[in-house]
Amino acid sequence: MTRAPGYDAFYSRFDSPLMQQLRREAYGQDIGQHSWVTASELADDVPRLRLTRASRLLDLGCGPGGPLTFVVGQVGCRATGIDLSPPAIASATARAEAAGIGNLIDFRVVNSDEPLPLEAATLDAIMSIDVVLHLRDRTATLKDVARVLRPGGRFLFTDAGVLTGPVSNDEVASRSIHGFTQFAPMGYNERVLELAGLRLLETADRTASLLANAGGRLASRTSHRAAVEEVEGRDAFEAQARYLGTVVALAERGAMSRMMYLAERPADG
Repeated sequence: MTRAPGYDAFYSRFDSPLMQQLRREAYGQDIGQHSWVTASELADDVPRLRLTRASRLLDLGCGPGGPLTFVVGQVGCRATGIDLSPPAIASATARAEAAGIGNLIDFRVVNSDEPLPLEAATLDAIMSIDVVLHLRDRTATLKDVARVLRPGGRFLFTDAGVLTGPVSNDEVASRSIHGFTQFAPMGYNERVLELAGLRLLETADRTASLLANAGGRLASRTSHRAAVEEVEGRDAFEAQARYLGTVVALAERGAMSRMMYLAERPADG
């Protein structure tokens, strides 16, 4: 997974008072997320993963660790979080320590486009929140997900780049500012899961949460424009505004959707 230019700089200031305020205004509850997920959505997904205190969980593309820290704080299981960005991993490690669960989570700098540095059949569950659209070879990565899952282990991921209508080249450019991005049609993730040897259990349309969060992020950043521009610069601020505006427009007209997929490794797999 290629790191987008400037993304490390974003994560290095991720826990500043300004960024925390923007997240509170955008999401309602700041759990340290940089995606379209909310705390209530994550709480609803914990039972889908069938996690217990004895479980071993992986967060593929954990970013600054907010969602994984939230889940482990609820369940008390052991977990690993991997991400390509060293500043993101530093932020994640500090977040888990501050929550008093640093002993339960191992955060590592890992490129998700390479084979996972984990033994086969050692994980009970894997989650990946709004990351798969940045994978260069989705089929290869999901096959590796199947390899490290125990038989009966579950994999839950969200894809915020599912094409459900026409998208222009200008919209593609605005929507792809965070590095390599692959938008896929409906049915593609289902086929990739099948190729990986994973059984699809459930899908759900979560575009409504993306629309609310993107709109919230755009409104919050606009209301604090002067402070954000002072940190990011005018060009970066305007690029993010175009990005978030495009996300909102595509979701509103049903051209790009955010979908959740729950799958498992068959017990006889």
